[in-house]
Parts: sequence; C-alpha cells; structure tokens
Amino acid sequence: FLLRAFKYFRSTKRVWRRPPRADLLIIDRGTASPLDEMFVHHNPHIMDIRGESVNMLALFRALPKIHLGAVAYLEAYIDFVAPKLILSRTDNNHTLWQLKRRPNVTYKVALIQNGWRLNNPNSLSVRNEFDDYKVDYAFVFSNASKSIFSLNLRANYFECGSIKANEFVKSVEGVKERQKFTLISSFRNSKHENYSSGISFVTNLACVSRKYGLTIRLAGSESNESGSKAEKFFYDECLAGCEWEFHRRVTAWSSYELVKKSPFVIVESSSLGYECLGMGMRVGFIAFRPQHRQDRRFGKPLEFGEKGPFWTNDPSEEEIGRILDYLLNVSDEQWERDSGWIRDQLMVHDYGNTKIRAYVEGVLTDSLESK
Repeated sequence: FLLRAFKYFRSTKRVWRRPPRADLLIIDRGTASPLDEMFVHHNPHIMDIRGESVNMLALFRALPKIHLGAVAYLEAYIDFVAPKLILSRTDNNHTLWQLKRRPNVTYKVALIQNGWRLNNPNSLSVRNEFDDYKVDYAFVFSNASKSIFSLNLRANYFECGSIKANEFVKSVEGVKERQKFTLISSFRNSKHENYSSGISFVTNLACVSRKYGLTIRLAGSESNESGSKAEKFFYDECLAGCEWEFHRRVTAWSSYELVKKSPFVIVESSSLGYECLGMGMRVGFIAFRPQHRQDRRFGKPLEFGEKGPFWTNDPSEEEIGRILDYLLNVSDEQWERDSGWIRDQLMVHDYGNTKIRAYVEGVLTDSLESK
C-alpha cells in the first residue's frame, strides 16, 4: 500500500486546505454523475479517489492508521467533511464497503449499483475484513443483483434498477426505424486480445445484417480519442461489406440516446443491454466470446437455458438470423409476454429514481426513520 500511495502521491495534485463541510458527500468524481446533478440543490461535496488530487491534511491525519491502507485516508477525509450521508456509485471498490467499520459513526452510507455484477468475487471469501463489509443501504438493479451483493455485503437492499436508465420513460412503442439497429460494444483497447475472440460473431452479424438489408449502429465503448480510434479500426475490419455507423461515447448519455432511437439492440453482457431490457426495449443477447458462454451467459446468476426467444449461446449465422427475425417481427404484446417475467427479475425500472430520491431527501432533512 505504501508503494502505491507513494506513486499516487508523486503524480497527483496536492491540496493543502481542509475539505469543506457538507451534508452530502459523493465519493469518486469518476462515477459521481448523475448523482451530482440529481442532488445539486444539497450542494454535495465530491471526493477524488482516482488520482485527480490528494488532500494533504487528510493524508497526515491518516498516517497513524496507515495499516488500514486507503480506508484510513477515506475516514480522515470523511471526518473533515462531517456528512450526514455518503453516496457512491463505485460499487466494486471494496474499500468503500468498509465505511461503516468504525462503531458509533453518525453518518449513513449508501452504495448504488453501477455495473452488471455476475459473480461473487472469489477474493472476498478469504478476507478477514468480511465483517466490516457493511453499509446502511445498497440500491441494486434487481433481486438477481441482490443475490450476488448480499453474499459479501451486509445492507438494507432496495431494488430500484439503474439510476441512469431510470431517467428515461419505459418504451412502449413498436419497431421504429426498422432498417437500423444498435450493437452495443464492450470493446476495451487494453483487452484487445480478449475481445478478438469474438471476431467470428461480428463477421456473422455483418453477413446476416446484409441479408436483411439492415444498418448497424455501433454504440462505442471507449470514450478517449486513442481508444476510440482503436475500437473503430477493430470494427472496420469485422464489419467490412455491410452498412454500419460508428458512434463514439462522447458523453455519459451518448449510448442511451442512441439506443432509444433503435428498433432493437444486440448485446453480449453489457450493463447497457440489461438497462435497455429494463426500459422495455427489444434486446437480443448473444454470447459471442467462447469464454463467456458460461461466465457471462444471459441472465446469470439466474439460469434461463442455452437458448430462448431473444437470447442464445450460439453465435452462428442461423441463430443470429433467428434473433434478428424475432426482434424485428414480434408484436409488442408477445414481447411483453416473452420478456416481462424475465426483465423484472434482472432490471427493475423506477422512472424518475423515486426510491433513491426519497431516501436521500429523508436522510438530509432528518425525516427518515433510523434503522
């Protein structure tokens, strides 16, 4: 930890003033949106944890507890801010699962699920800190998500879906712009070789799309310029010969705005695919990388079988054609019958984020019953 802290300290901005006091503390600037916009009227303070800055006064205060690692710094920083409530969407950072470690702290901590978490992290099963993995509330996508998080994290659970997808009205419309659909990319330039194992699927999808006279709108995954160029180059080769458009993720809402224009969406295991399902959209799930046909199969941790009306573990041209044909032609009523009972187990939809708004307002106005 000391070596990591030294490297972090050497390359980051140093702040020599006390963090300001605030009733609402949002931890991690990188995942603060849209919480910062939702609760701007409470003037939240946002804490940097990704190297944007380090508060020297909090760091010095943390030194006597350096054996706790990053937890000591977080606790020192929190003590300066003295919040009533801490929120964070960085749900897979287990350091943030320990913010209620100290007895008798008065602040509340709520974690909000940010990504599709499929498996119980094996590293947690042997950690001595397991008893410290507790927060007041965890706002999760669904009961399926609760079944994963609750294996290690003690909390009161609210099933409320994705706070970003909840900003959009659930779709009840039929097929629109029939000739264009969205393929959600999960490409990461840093893991290029891993993604390359799915090239045969992408080429199969290109062939089927050409037969159906469809244009593929690619919802890019990489947001930085160099990563986006590598992503586009990857698909230039895979989608050669078919009509397709590349849409770079330039804002936090770019992909959401794109999928809402599409008649249907094709995805492997991206959180956005499940969010589209929760929004009532037509989604086809195809496990196109061999290594993911078990660990990222549709609906995991629940089990829905190898194939279904809108999902498959077989990325062949025949199966891709079956999925596309179904999504193009199924009636709204049949789609609801086929997907509704599954959707509600995987991704709740709480339009307007009424649950988390009510909780935050209750804590900050002292009107929430203590638990």
